[in-house]
Amino acid sequence: MSSFLTSLSEKYQLGNEDEAINVIFDYFNQSSKPYDDLVENILQLISTNNNTINANLINCLVHSFIQWKNQCEKSLPSPIIDENILNNLMSESLPIACIEDFIEIFQVKKSYLINLLKLSLTYTTNTNLYKRALNIVVKLNYQFEFQPNEILLPLILNSKDHLIDIYLDDNIQYEEYLINLLNHLYENGGKKLQEILTNEYNMKNITFNKKTLSKLAVRYWNSYGNEQNEKYPNLATLQNKRTLGYLMNVKYNNINDEKTMSDECWNELVGDIVQDNDDLSEYLIEILADRDDIVAVKYWMAQLDRPYYALPAWVQKYIHIKQNSELKAIPRTQVTKENSPIDYYKIPLENNEIIFIDSMSTYERLLDRLFKNNNEEIFIGFDCEWKPLFNYTSTSKQRISVMQIALPNEIFLLDLLHFFHTCDPETIQQRLAHRLFDDDQVTLLCYGFKTDAAMLSASYPIFNRALLSGKTLLDLSLVQHELLAAKRDIFPYATTNNNISSKDKGLSEFVRLCFGKPLNKSEQCSNWERRPLRNAQMLYAANDAYCLVEIYKFLSNNLQSTDYLNSFRGKKPKKLDSTIAREIDENFQDTPNNNNNNINQSQISNDVNHTSNEIIRPYQIKFVVDNMLHGLGKELRVTGCDTVILGDDDPHTDAIRYARAENRIILSRGAPYNLLRSHTVEGRCWQPPLNVPAKEQRAAVLKHFNVKILPEDIFSRCTLCNGGDFAIVDGRDMRLLWCKINNYLIKDLEPDLINYKPEMIDIDRMTLYNENVPLVLTGLTLKNYRSYEEFYVCRQCGRVYWQGTHWRRRLNRNISLTENESTQDNDDDNKNNDDDDDDDGIVFYDAESTM
Repeated sequence: MSSFLTSLSEKYQLGNEDEAINVIFDYFNQSSKPYDDLVENILQLISTNNNTINANLINCLVHSFIQWKNQCEKSLPSPIIDENILNNLMSESLPIACIEDFIEIFQVKKSYLINLLKLSLTYTTNTNLYKRALNIVVKLNYQFEFQPNEILLPLILNSKDHLIDIYLDDNIQYEEYLINLLNHLYENGGKKLQEILTNEYNMKNITFNKKTLSKLAVRYWNSYGNEQNEKYPNLATLQNKRTLGYLMNVKYNNINDEKTMSDECWNELVGDIVQDNDDLSEYLIEILADRDDIVAVKYWMAQLDRPYYALPAWVQKYIHIKQNSELKAIPRTQVTKENSPIDYYKIPLENNEIIFIDSMSTYERLLDRLFKNNNEEIFIGFDCEWKPLFNYTSTSKQRISVMQIALPNEIFLLDLLHFFHTCDPETIQQRLAHRLFDDDQVTLLCYGFKTDAAMLSASYPIFNRALLSGKTLLDLSLVQHELLAAKRDIFPYATTNNNISSKDKGLSEFVRLCFGKPLNKSEQCSNWERRPLRNAQMLYAANDAYCLVEIYKFLSNNLQSTDYLNSFRGKKPKKLDSTIAREIDENFQDTPNNNNNNINQSQISNDVNHTSNEIIRPYQIKFVVDNMLHGLGKELRVTGCDTVILGDDDPHTDAIRYARAENRIILSRGAPYNLLRSHTVEGRCWQPPLNVPAKEQRAAVLKHFNVKILPEDIFSRCTLCNGGDFAIVDGRDMRLLWCKINNYLIKDLEPDLINYKPEMIDIDRMTLYNENVPLVLTGLTLKNYRSYEEFYVCRQCGRVYWQGTHWRRRLNRNISLTENESTQDNDDDNKNNDDDDDDDGIVFYDAESTM
């Protein structure tokens, strides 16, 4: 490095910026060829190794040169620079921060620069050249100098969210441009997408994942669409279709374990979504036919006034077969009704003691009751309700709808949505807020109050001042947790019949522990913005608040004192993870699998603290994945790695048990990672990259542990149960099974198979021959169930898989990854999401991932 650059570097690194600028000014004052000397010094700095320091020096040098030039009294020649050097500097090596100054110094023409950038943008999006060119485009605010098919559309079709975010640069103008483009692509429900790409943007034979693209479109619509349904109707419809898909999973795929949505509630929410929209109405009937619910198909045809002849041909065929079938299917709703009814908790009050407050007269009645005995201690059951949202956006306005206030002999349901906002904030509203949240005589009994508090503050800022003290709050969820840990025998129903664990959760489980009957939660996710509320909603809201008063009485009597309960007044939750982890450390020696704890520790560290050169195969390594990394866990199973995935309700510290008992590596993130790492052997707990897709995390894990994946490893494990033993079944067997499961007569759909004897499947028992695991066949529809000649059955859980176009894409992508042994191509994984359209065939079909 020259003496000039050495002197400049010393001044700059010592923080003497003014002296560094003086060095630059003196140097160029003595230079006879300042432009040539500037380029030569830049090239010297680029050629040395200290990239960060040299980039800062180049920025300082270029910026100071402009200052020197503007102050220079002598005339300077026109700047000249070799074209090859200019191309190299602009395309590859010059720090982006000084690009604008460099363009100004050498008077680089805009047209020349745009052509140069277009060349770099022809590289694949995961290359450094492409990313640099994109950043230069953003730096120079050139986004609109390029056609959609040159930058934005390729990023959209390849689901390059992080690059799209760079392109947008937090600029409202570009955000609107993106949303308008996405809205245009989804004209006619996205059915014209390929046509639009070909005819309008000259993008022919483009491959992309339709479901992944729809997720991206909805994600950006949620972020920047500001719920402007009329301005972006196609994206609004797309969002509603995804919401319908989620509601279908709630109804048909048993993800509603807590039974938070009754049939009436479900119909209400679906009706709100599809009303007055022909596209959504037809879509609803199609997916109901896919679910083989003929009762629901007919119901919604009538509700939405959709005639038979207006439906798609395959739906008409489905209805015709069902109507003419001698064997009628039992509707799903009837199946559930045959089960013995659940005896739910009920409040000991009459309906006329539940008062809905939507007028000043009923509101004054509430205030009279609250202030009747102003100096006496009062216990109030408290809860809030609001309409569920299914898109969870930064722009969506989720509003609190109902506040429940339960007194010993009356329950008040305050209409916050339509009535309370008409009351004067500084007098009427403030009086209620102070009494509930900032009065020494009041104890407000609540359960998991954090969410209620957030909704109250967002909807009515008048509550903020009162909520700050929180001195009236007694959160019974804290009491429940502590009593179950320390005084479990206080609950008469702590165990169920036959010592089977209860499926109830949260407040419902607390009520069951105390009274032997759970809460009916079937209206929890109903539309709380509708007026009038249905009677079932009124009873649900009343139960949710009044049960808190009953629980307090029960605990007071059983504890024979209120001192213990009152100690929780104003108390905040404690972090319990560290305590649990210590208990595992102390008690692990007593576990049945403690022999594995004697594994040589140094050997363990060497096995897995890979970034060594030793290549290992998937069968040589085992993982346990925290419940925040479900997507990563499934991706590792796809590559053949034995991977345990913690359940949503499992404590993070269960990972320690698996790691020690089964010699597994823990994968976690955030605060749980720091906790788990402190309780495991060095090298046995690792944190994948944060805020990146699961496929990129998987690539990082494989690279970190130096795992070599071969084609035979891919899809060798069940993504649902982690099993590795599959039976290969002839497509004819599966077609017969599908007809039986969906109550179709063989003679109607498969006349050629009337005399066919299945080779592998016992159709009557719906298992493989000589095995007892019931087969689980989901995802095939009347449209596609005959499309596959071979199926794969997991012998451990019975899940059925098949190979479609999605399988081929996933196989090719994983093979490409293993051959390159690099993560540079992993960004492309986004375009091949685990989910796919029904007619593609889903290898690892996961109906619960629709949202």
